[in-house]
Amino acid sequence: MRSRPHSLPRILRLVVKLIGPALLIYFLLTTDLPKLWGTLRQTDPLLLGLSFVLLVPFLFLKGWRWRLILRIWNINVDLRDATALYSVGIFLGIMTPGQAGDAVKALYLRQRGESLTAGLASVVLDRLFDVGIMGLLAASGLYFFWNVLPGGKVLNVVTVVVMLLAVATGLLVAASRGLRTWILKHLVPQGLARRMNLQALEHMHLRPAQIAGIAIVTAAGLAVTFVRVYLLFLALNTPLPIGPFVALIAIIALVSTASPGGVGTRDAVLIFILTSILTLSPTDARARALALSTLLLSLTVLNVIVGYLLSLKYLLDAFRGGPAQDGAG
Repeated sequence: MRSRPHSLPRILRLVVKLIGPALLIYFLLTTDLPKLWGTLRQTDPLLLGLSFVLLVPFLFLKGWRWRLILRIWNINVDLRDATALYSVGIFLGIMTPGQAGDAVKALYLRQRGESLTAGLASVVLDRLFDVGIMGLLAASGLYFFWNVLPGGKVLNVVTVVVMLLAVATGLLVAASRGLRTWILKHLVPQGLARRMNLQALEHMHLRPAQIAGIAIVTAAGLAVTFVRVYLLFLALNTPLPIGPFVALIAIIALVSTASPGGVGTRDAVLIFILTSILTLSPTDARARALALSTLLLSLTVLNVIVGYLLSLKYLLDAFRGGPAQDGAG
C-alpha cells in the first residue's frame, strides 16, 4: 500500500515518455509511405554530409561554454575533455530513460576531486542558457504562426509570457548571490541542503561580463545548430524564410525534450506547422514533414554514435573509481 504514492509518479513519467512513440506510430500508419520514401530519395547527399560535418564546431562550442561556466567555481578542464564529456552527456541524455546524461560530467569532475555539487550546478546553468535563448526564439513563433497555433491566442500569449518570466527568473537567480542564499535558507529544507551540499551554489559569482561571454558562445553554438538543420531543409528542397524557420526549430527543440530523442513530438510539430504554411497538398506536406524529421533523427543518431565512442574512454573511467564523497569546490 505504501508503494502506491511512489509508483504513481513513475507510471505518469512512463506514460508521458510513451506519448512520443505512440504519435510516431500513428503518423506512420496514416501517412503515404511510398510518398515519404520518394521524398527521402530526393535528399541532396552533399548538403546532408555538410550538416554532419558541422557536428565538430557544434560540439567544440558546447564544450567551450561548459569550460566558461566551470571557471565560475575555479574549476579548470581542458577543451578536449570538456568537448568529449559534453558529447558523452548528449549520448546518455538521449539513451537514458530520465535523459539525465549531463550528470556524467559532474561525476567526471568528482573523480578529479572537484565538488559534485558545483559540477551539477554547472550542468543546470549550462542548460539554462540553452533553454533561455531557445525560449526567446520559440516565443517569436507567436508572431510568425499566430494564425495557426492551437489553443487560442490568449493561451498562446500566456504561455509565452510564463516562458519569458521563467527564463528571466532563472538568470536572476544565477546572477544574484543574495537571492540564492535567501532561497536556500527559506525555501529549501535544511536537511536536503546539507545532504546535497547546496551551499556550494552560494559561491557562484556570475558577473555581467561572464554572462555576456557565456551568452555569446551559446548564441554561436545555436547558430551552428540552425545552419545544420537549415541544410537539411535545403537538402529536401524545402527552403523557409529565416524568421519562421528559427521559430519552428526553437519550438521543436523545446517539445523534443518530452520524448526520447524527440521521437513523435518533433514529428507532430513539423507536420502541424508545415501543413499549415507550405503551399502543398496535406498529403505532400505530411510526407515532407516526416522526411525532414527523419533527417533530423539522423543528426541525433550521429550524436549518439560520437558520444558512445567517446564514452568508451570517458564514461568508463568516470565510473571506475574516484572519491566517494563530494569534493571541495
